[in-house]
Amino acid sequence: MRAHDYALPLLCVAGLGCSAPVVTSAEADAEASAQATAVVLIERTVSAGDNARAEAVARFLRIHGGAVDEEALRMVGAAIDFPAMGTCASLGAARAPVPATGATRTVELVNLGAITVEANGARVQMQPRRLPDIVDLVSGVVYSTRAPAAEALPADTSYILRASGRPDLDVPPFAAVATAPNEPVDLVVAGQDARRPGGLTLAPDGPTEISWGAGGPDDVVYVDVTQSAATGLRNTRCLFDDAGRAVIAASAFTEGDGTMTVHRLHREAFQARGIDTGEIRFDFARVVSFRR
Repeated sequence: MRAHDYALPLLCVAGLGCSAPVVTSAEADAEASAQATAVVLIERTVSAGDNARAEAVARFLRIHGGAVDEEALRMVGAAIDFPAMGTCASLGAARAPVPATGATRTVELVNLGAITVEANGARVQMQPRRLPDIVDLVSGVVYSTRAPAAEALPADTSYILRASGRPDLDVPPFAAVATAPNEPVDLVVAGQDARRPGGLTLAPDGPTEISWGAGGPDDVVYVDVTQSAATGLRNTRCLFDDAGRAVIAASAFTEGDGTMTVHRLHREAFQARGIDTGEIRFDFARVVSFRR
């Protein structure tokens, strides 16, 4: 997880003073019933040679005419497409169908002032970026930043999210605390250390077993397999419990070179005044190159 200012401006006419615009009871009820959700994503990816990059994205949604649901999250790019647990599917097929609500809803990505994330004493400022209106359904700002160094958004430590808030939206300044996991460590793919220089060699057919240091009981691990195919780039996603072991079906692969990105996804909820639901997501991954 809005650039619109909800403060009602005073209308001033020379000689007549100032007056507030008239707000109907229906408009007031709609404003009072608006649902607000915060979705903050911290991403960190480690590649060959233990080189890492990290970034953070924050979206603060307000929706009128219903609750913030999967459909609304998808509208603003905050949904994650997964296949069924323990299976693999092409990224297009992994997208779960979202039932149509039958009603037109507008989603506003709200500007909540200054947003920072802190870890190990380092603070990273997130920059608001205005989005173009999307067919009058989505508008506002998305906060994002690329960490100047990956150590600014580290693994396996506590984070503090701070927002300066919006008094006119009844969102005072708030802070939320969450603990980041590590990326999948001790990763072994087909019996080979994932950090082996030069990449890995996988069997030309049959499933591929991977293992790693297990994470939290509510965390998941998903694996993105990217390879070139006769029809173009092929992207397959597999989803597993973070139990430390999984088997990727042979159908997830083609012949030739490719990459396997093993993600650990950890989520923590938070509450703040003016925010109906809040979530900080940590998506920490390791990229492995291979030949099959």
